[in-house]
Amino acid sequence: MSHISEFLVLHGGLVLCLIAFAEQSGLPFPGAPWLLAAGAMAADGRINLFTAILCATIGSLAADTFWFYAGNRSKGRLLRLFPHWHSIWDVVARKTHTSLIIRGIQMLTTAKFLPIGILVPLRAGALDADPVRFLLVDAVCSLFYATFYILPGFFLHDQLEQVVAIFKRLGVFSFPLFLVFLVGYFIHEFVKRRRQRKVPNSVPNPPTLEENKCATSPH
Repeated sequence: MSHISEFLVLHGGLVLCLIAFAEQSGLPFPGAPWLLAAGAMAADGRINLFTAILCATIGSLAADTFWFYAGNRSKGRLLRLFPHWHSIWDVVARKTHTSLIIRGIQMLTTAKFLPIGILVPLRAGALDADPVRFLLVDAVCSLFYATFYILPGFFLHDQLEQVVAIFKRLGVFSFPLFLVFLVGYFIHEFVKRRRQRKVPNSVPNPPTLEENKCATSPH
C-alpha cells in the first residue's frame, strides 16, 4: 500500500482517472486497491477526497463512453455475433422511459464490478440507445463505482492498514486464499441463480380451455 500511496501523491488525480479507465475498459488491472488507497490518503489529508472521486468517476465514464460509441459504429458485426440482442431490442422498445432508466442503472452499476462489463455499453451502442440518456445514467453509475471503493478507504483507513499487514504476514499464501474466496463466491452465485431458474419450470402449466372441455365432457 505504501508504494501505491507514494505513486498517487506524485501523480495525483490523473492516475486515478487512468486506473478507472483501464479497469472499466476490460483490462486485467485491479483498480480497487488504488481507489481504497486514495480514500485512505484523503483521510490523512494528502489528497482531496472530492477530487479523487471526481477523477475516478471521469475515468469510468470515459471508458463506457468509448465502448458505447464503439458498439454503435460496429453494430452490424455485433448483432451478427450476438443475434439474441435483436430480441432484447424488442423488449426495450416496449418499456417506459422510467423503467428504461431504472433498468439501465441496474445493468451499468453491475457491469462496473464484472470483468466483462464492457458488453453492457457495447450492447447499448449497438441497440442505438439514446446517447444523452446513456451518458447521464452512466455518470450516476460511475459516481457510485468511485465512491464504493474510495469512501471505505476514507472512513476505514486504520482497519485497511491492518488488513494489508495481515496479507503481508501471509505472504505467498494471501493470493491463493483470496482466489479461493473469489471462486467460492462465484460458484455460490451461479448455483443460486440456477435454482431460481428451475423454480418456475417446476410449476405445472394451467390447463387450456380445450383440456377443460375434454375433462368435463361425458365419455
